[in-house]
Amino acid sequence: MTALERALALPVIRSSRMTLLTLAALGASLLLVVALSRWSVPSDEYAYWLAAKRLFAGLPLYDPSASPGTPYAYFYPPPLAQLLAPVTAVVPDAVFVAAWTGLLIACLWWLGGGNAFVVLALAAFIPVSVELWYRNVHLVLAVLIVLGLRRHAAFFAVAAAIKVTPVLGLAYFVARGRYRDAFVAGVVGSLMLLASLMISPGAWQQFGSLVAPTAGTAGASIIPVPFPVRAVAGLALALAAGRIRPRVGEPMLVVAIVIANPTLWVTAFSMLAAIVPLLRWPAPDRPRSSLPLLQNASP
Repeated sequence: MTALERALALPVIRSSRMTLLTLAALGASLLLVVALSRWSVPSDEYAYWLAAKRLFAGLPLYDPSASPGTPYAYFYPPPLAQLLAPVTAVVPDAVFVAAWTGLLIACLWWLGGGNAFVVLALAAFIPVSVELWYRNVHLVLAVLIVLGLRRHAAFFAVAAAIKVTPVLGLAYFVARGRYRDAFVAGVVGSLMLLASLMISPGAWQQFGSLVAPTAGTAGASIIPVPFPVRAVAGLALALAAGRIRPRVGEPMLVVAIVIANPTLWVTAFSMLAAIVPLLRWPAPDRPRSSLPLLQNASP
């Protein structure tokens, strides 16, 4: 870089640093408000614990009288509750609530690459702050999406088992010509589905009859667009994303997964935080087997 190029770049660097510091300060303030106001009481994560507790006790997983917005109602596929069911036998609800909060903070830290300023700047994104307020599962999904693109396609199967729409990752792989990745994710997902069906066939019957017909209703979204329309738009966007360079296509896939989410509340938009590590560490041209761990990559 010549002296002139360095001189021209300095204002841009200083402006970027100032923007980052400003966002980090705002994020720190929001995070403090969220922690002091909400972390002493259970929120969405308590719905996971209650559902898992019901399942462990042999009770119906879903409440037929619940609707989107009902406090502590469980509207996810059975695998998440099945995974947590044994935990409820040994972990009190208060400990689970605290551990889940810690998990979300760890996810945010990972998405920010372990850089405290980037992490706090992410917290300045209102959907992320709202996600930490309600303590849903979207930051976990954001991590799984990045891992599915950067480490192993099977992470998309795990994410889809929690909230279905990350299955669009398979469409992205097919459109990109990554047929092996699509096959692996599909096989892993099918095996997980089979195991889940064998463990709790009644829960899946309930999911199909009670949850699936109501999950995409108008009350489940802040955007007045029917779920089938958003699902088709998400699929089209995922397929288009697979046809362009990853630098643009991968963020497009994240957007596709967000807009196709059946329950599109503000918290769902926190999944857009996955775009940050995808842009900071763009997909290289070398084979995926030589990819470094994201934490050890250089921006």
